[in-house]
Amino acid sequence: MYLKRRIAVAALSMIVLSTLSVAAPASGLISSKVELTTSDDNVQVTDLRAVQSDRLLRVQAELTNFSPYNQQVYYRFRWLDKNGFTVWDDEPWKPMIVYGSQRQIINVSPPSLFATDFRLVLHSSRR
Repeated sequence: MYLKRRIAVAALSMIVLSTLSVAAPASGLISSKVELTTSDDNVQVTDLRAVQSDRLLRVQAELTNFSPYNQQVYYRFRWLDKNGFTVWDDEPWKPMIVYGSQRQIINVSPPSLFATDFRLVLHSSRR
């Protein structure tokens, strides 16, 4: 009985996390997971996917540069437990260049098995 219940809970978690993927940048799902530290509209998160596999959360974010110029972007993730508490110290900012009119993919997994949720913190330099 206990094993069946754990399998059902795990399957439900995978379904909920896999439905996070959306295509519109104005979507409520993406905006609930992304914190922007600037008001630059050139670089936006246009797709966001998360799945829990082997007790480990895997996240894929797609950034799109809508300007014709290369944009310097800095990002980091805040990893949260099932109650919304931070489970890891702040990560350092990671730099990335998103080339003009291009997309860039970020693939990441949390540093702790206790992380069941996340926030992508994004800072882009204005051009």
